[in-house]
Formats: sequence, structure tokens, C-alpha cells
Amino acid sequence: MTGKYQHAGVRRCDRTGDGVTLIGPGWISEQSLTVTALPSSVEGVLVLRVVGEVDLATVGCLREQLHHYIPGEHRGMVLDCTGVSFLAACGIGLLVETAEQARADGMTLRLVAQSRLVQRALEVTLADLVIPRASTVAEAVAQCAG
Repeated sequence: MTGKYQHAGVRRCDRTGDGVTLIGPGWISEQSLTVTALPSSVEGVLVLRVVGEVDLATVGCLREQLHHYIPGEHRGMVLDCTGVSFLAACGIGLLVETAEQARADGMTLRLVAQSRLVQRALEVTLADLVIPRASTVAEAVAQCAG
């Protein structure tokens, strides 16, 4: 194969500093995803910034990161997906699964996504009816606090 989806023969979830660089099963780092836990202005609310493409190559490591925080000590979690450039069906499934798990554990979850591509993917699959969204991270944090 050539181009963006060249096989590298490795599977890694590399922890780097505050975040995690996720590289899926056998794909080069051009198709990477970062998940960074950020401090929130409200105690008990966690903000996770997700940047990159959420697809079959990265969804497994993203699942590991999300499940690390749910269930957890936080009463609310904001998934800042404003840096997500692609959201495959498997990623939508993971977001629905995460929203349902958070709800079952009594945790408030909000998704922030501004990309038209990501918003459209959520609308077409009706996942937007299951995954609570906010327009901005600040709005999402306020909703999780209240």
C-alpha cells in the first residue's frame, strides 16, 4: 500500500506527557489520535481533548482511554472533539457506548464537536439523539457542573 494508509507492522498506544498518542493496529503515525486530559475550571469535571481521526485504526486505543475514566471519580466529563477531523461508524458506536456507560454510572457527559463532518455523521446515524452535546467546552463544563 502507498500513501496515508501504509502498513507499519506495529500496534502502539504511546503515553507522552499529559496525553496519549494513539496509533492503531499496524498503521503509520499519519493516522494518529491524541487524547489529552485537561484541567477544568470546575472541580469534579474532566475535559478530554481528542484530536485526529477516529476510525478502525484508532478506536481501540481510544476506547481504552475513555474506559479508564468511566466509571471514575468525576461527576462530569467533557469530550472536546473539536480537533476530530474524521469520525467513522466505529467511533460513533464508541461515543454512544461511552454516553450510555456514563449515564449508567451517574456521570454527566457532554460532547463538543464543531466540525460539520463530525456533526453530520452524528446526525445521520441519529447518535446525536443519544449523545448530549454542547457548543463550546465552557458551556459543556457548566452543564456538567449544574
